[in-house]
Amino acid sequence: MNQTKTQFIEGLKLALDVIWGHRLRSTLVILGVAVAVSTLMGMVTILSGLSNKIEQDVIGGNLVILQITKFNFLGGDNGGEEVRRRKDLTESDAMALTRVPHAGGVNIQYQQSRPLRHQGRKARIITILGTTTFFPQINNIFVGNGRFFTEFEMERRRKVVVMGHRPAEELLPGQDPIGKFIRVGNEEYRIIGVFEKDESVFAKVFGSLRENFIVIPYTSYERDFKFRREGMFVQLIVEGGEYLDEVQEEVRSLLRARRKVPPGQADDFFLSTSDAALEFIQRITGPIGLVLVVISSIGLMVGGIGVMVIMLVSVTERTREVGIRKALGATRREIVWQFLIEAAVLTSIGGIIGILGGLGLALAITNLGGFPFSLPLHWVLVAVVVSAGTGILFGIYPANRAAKLDPVEALRYEV
Repeated sequence: MNQTKTQFIEGLKLALDVIWGHRLRSTLVILGVAVAVSTLMGMVTILSGLSNKIEQDVIGGNLVILQITKFNFLGGDNGGEEVRRRKDLTESDAMALTRVPHAGGVNIQYQQSRPLRHQGRKARIITILGTTTFFPQINNIFVGNGRFFTEFEMERRRKVVVMGHRPAEELLPGQDPIGKFIRVGNEEYRIIGVFEKDESVFAKVFGSLRENFIVIPYTSYERDFKFRREGMFVQLIVEGGEYLDEVQEEVRSLLRARRKVPPGQADDFFLSTSDAALEFIQRITGPIGLVLVVISSIGLMVGGIGVMVIMLVSVTERTREVGIRKALGATRREIVWQFLIEAAVLTSIGGIIGILGGLGLALAITNLGGFPFSLPLHWVLVAVVVSAGTGILFGIYPANRAAKLDPVEALRYEV
């Protein structure tokens, strides 16, 4: 054990001496590995932050939400004739759900796309949401200017609208939109609020709920925009996650009774939670993230090839040194150990620099993008191990080549 430790320390000192003696060459190898590891770490950190951002948006704060729809909008049973013949959910169904134990509120929601206009200006086609006063709470979204509509306005089917920041800027640039009127399709609505602006680059590039939607009372939507066979979907706020399973069973029993579903027949509606939505999103984003990580890992292969080339050059340059060591009694194992340590030190230094560079890159991008910085600590360990392992893996051939040198021939070698 002590002998192995001594050999390792001596090999480490020798490796550092060689690296310092060939600073330019070593720096280029370290730089190649650092760029590869930096790309990998940056990609992993950004993907983790994006995943957390999506999770926050889907969950909508700390609320536990049970969503009820006519079909499985997450995929599975939304294309058959039987599904199309199902009865739509109704307002009376939604009101009945408020009596379920541990129900904290019920939100009704419709949506479709219509153009927006104001005094000759036209915004892009925007998704209209017809909903209730629970919308801001459920979606964890806030009004930055003005206010949201009230229960009174919803009950009286008032033509009031709360706009996203982007369509407000497009239709009324440089103006205070509160109190102004816009045309939603062919209907005129009064602006009472604008959602707060999302300052992140992520929202500016890809859009977000705060930017691209307008919201009106669902009662006004039903009067002005609802198609004859257009169905609503219902969101039920559950008072505490520990009651979710109980509430699901209560909702299922209530809706089966109201919709007269015979015993033994499958539900003609679909219940889903935030967890189901997250699982669906992860089934889409997971493979994409894996592909991106694999592509970024190719850089490590390139760096490893560079290590092999440099180590082969090093073996050639130090042939006489290897011959002297073997003549003095160095074993083949010690020679292999020497060159493997040198390769591992090179890539480990590159790995550490790459980790720091990747984290700095990810921190800058997450700050600009407005999504959380998330660093899975196990990936730091993985990056160190992989970078050192790359050096060992690609250093095996040069190390074996050095160990196989005949000491007599090596002593005769002239550089």
